[in-house]
Amino acid sequence: MFDVDVQDSAARLRCPTLVAHPDRDAAVPVEEGRLLAQIIPGARFLQLDSPNHFLLPGEAAWATLVEALHAFLPHPAVEDGSFAELTGRERELVHLLARGLDNHQIAAHLEISEKTVRNHVSSIFAKLGVESRAQAIVVARDAGYGAASSGH
Repeated sequence: MFDVDVQDSAARLRCPTLVAHPDRDAAVPVEEGRLLAQIIPGARFLQLDSPNHFLLPGEAAWATLVEALHAFLPHPAVEDGSFAELTGRERELVHLLARGLDNHQIAAHLEISEKTVRNHVSSIFAKLGVESRAQAIVVARDAGYGAASSGH
């Protein structure tokens, strides 16, 4: 299991990369995480204060990782293109659409009627230039909407 060497493959990566590694990981030494981050072009290394190979949501390192991921991942370009035309409420709704919620679930989440949701959805389709819910979801996700803890 530990005889796998990914160094050649890692050196060919050409995408933004964040390598996070617990500092007291008993399964894989932190030096291996550091080495991987050095091999991947432009990678960032995040050392986490934890003895756990898999972080637990209750530990401080979990919050550090979540914060680092939010900073690392792209944010929705809400001021660009068609999204600039959306109201704040429509952006909230786009976020929920991108997460795959149906009109009933969106209405419950936003505490509005399903009819109001339908009206917003129609307006969103027109502003984004899409004809279906599936197209709206793809466009929204491509713009960064739909993340579980997004502020939209």
